[in-house]
Amino acid sequence: MNARQLQVFLIDENMMEDLILAKAALSVIANGCQEEGMEIPEWVVDKLTMVSSEITNRNRADLQKRLRMLKAQAMADLTPGDRRRKREQAIAELEKKLG
Repeated sequence: MNARQLQVFLIDENMMEDLILAKAALSVIANGCQEEGMEIPEWVVDKLTMVSSEITNRNRADLQKRLRMLKAQAMADLTPGDRRRKREQAIAELEKKLG
């Protein structure tokens, strides 16, 4: 990926692997500028921030999805009595929080 491609890189339209490649390329530019004692271009800083945030957000969403799936599977493994007790416990906790 060259600098021009990075400048027009559309975050929403790319998959995670492309985001990681873009982050690496932007980091190389930022580090190179620092090593040469140059100011890092504003577009590099902005794009690096946006790409890093998108990677974090997508990864978090994937982890949350996986957690929900595992919780649903764990609930399915419980007996009806155990599920009832879990629900009652959750209700009690929420009522306590609500006062």
